[in-house]
Amino acid sequence: MKQFLCITLYFFFFAVSFFYPDSFRVSAVRTHTFNTDVFDPVSLTIGYNDAVSFSIKSDCFFLEGIELEIKQDSISMSYPNSIAYTLYTDISPNPSKNYNDYSAKKISTALLPNRFSHILRIPIKKNYTFKQIKNGETIPYTSKVATEPFMLRLNPVMKGLPDNFEQASFTVIARPLLIAEGGLKLKLQFPEKEQKPVTVQLNNEYLTQFDAVQLLLPGTYSVNVSSDAYRTEIRSCIIERGKMTQLEIQLKSITPLLHIQAPENAAVYLDGQEITLSKAPLPIAVGDHTIVFKMGTYELTRQITVEEGKTYEMTMTMDVLLQEIAN
Repeated sequence: MKQFLCITLYFFFFAVSFFYPDSFRVSAVRTHTFNTDVFDPVSLTIGYNDAVSFSIKSDCFFLEGIELEIKQDSISMSYPNSIAYTLYTDISPNPSKNYNDYSAKKISTALLPNRFSHILRIPIKKNYTFKQIKNGETIPYTSKVATEPFMLRLNPVMKGLPDNFEQASFTVIARPLLIAEGGLKLKLQFPEKEQKPVTVQLNNEYLTQFDAVQLLLPGTYSVNVSSDAYRTEIRSCIIERGKMTQLEIQLKSITPLLHIQAPENAAVYLDGQEITLSKAPLPIAVGDHTIVFKMGTYELTRQITVEEGKTYEMTMTMDVLLQEIAN
């Protein structure tokens, strides 16, 4: 009868408290900040009259919710309906181990079920896709969870708990709930300041806004960049769930390039004009060209036909041929 009365009073105050901020005291507060969308599970241990506060500092591009799993030990499970959990936003002062007294707005509260594990799923985005799960609860969406600290508080609702209940501990495990896709961020590097039009295909589908982030299901993708002004570039990339893949492509002009290698004391002439050789390839016009190598009295002439969008390499080599002559 006494337990029933405590539970009834709890639910009465539960209904009324949603209209007003709660003022409460906790024995201790633990805090944690999520700096990235994708994070490893975080495990925190608290007592039966403690709280844990979480803050989100990421851009929430892939994160659509946070899952909190509350695990009980054998002591607390020996006293069913003795502990309530409450989620808060609008917390004042800012959660810190230096404070024990708080005022906050309640967004959800209930008795902790008498089982080893209970899961709370807290949406970060309004149009979340994760589902309700067994032995769990999905908390109503509130935009403040993504921008302000939110707190999970445990507190006893039954009087007359034994002294050994002071030793009861609860483990709170936080996990990311991610959207099903990963992201592709494509960056094109143009060879000159004036950018000529390009066509970008992703797995043979045209992208109208290739510079925007593409949300894609995990897998391997092919990117094809073509243009009348640049050489065709083809790349492949792997998309992983909840991760951003950066793909940078350096575009090259379709102007043909000629790379010439020759000994240091050789003079090289292109279409009758002497040129200075360097490690960088030489832009050359489409059509027929004559290259002459001169080295002392030695002269070598070659004819080449150059096509658009191609790179050519010409190397002058000198060799010594040794033959055995029969007597």
